[in-house]
Amino acid sequence: MKDVYLYIVEKSVALEFDSAEYGRLARKTVELLYDRKEELTDDRIAILLNISTAETRRILQYLMKQNLVGVKKRSTEDYRIEYTWYVNDEVISQAVKYRAKVVREKISLMIKALTEEAFYVCPNCFMRYPVEEVMERGGVCPICGSHLEYVENVEEINKLTKVFEKLDKI
Repeated sequence: MKDVYLYIVEKSVALEFDSAEYGRLARKTVELLYDRKEELTDDRIAILLNISTAETRRILQYLMKQNLVGVKKRSTEDYRIEYTWYVNDEVISQAVKYRAKVVREKISLMIKALTEEAFYVCPNCFMRYPVEEVMERGGVCPICGSHLEYVENVEEINKLTKVFEKLDKI
């Protein structure tokens, strides 16, 4: 499950910041937190990874909003607020289960749409169109002008159902 978690962290950060490098930094950050099994401040993480504190904070705050890391807030002796970050098996489990739930919901909607409607696909650009839209456009793809082809949804529904069942076991 840890590998799935690391993949989720890396890809979500890379997409959010439009940078594969940020994705790799996020992966290193959570690996560090998990391997050390202790709560660390963002300054300490930045020093250990040899990256700027600003980058570390940016990544950690995004991961916190996505519930991909744990955070604790405490007051210091000089009345400043200090955040400490952690990753443990519970954080990983909750993150993966939440992502699986979101994907299951999307797959469920896709299965419902595929069972309730017929679709046509463009053989060139592979865009999918419902019957109503095909009738309005005269069976021609609005993007490339190719003739749209009817698609049997049974195989696709079966594949999606199998994926849904696998995710249900998580």
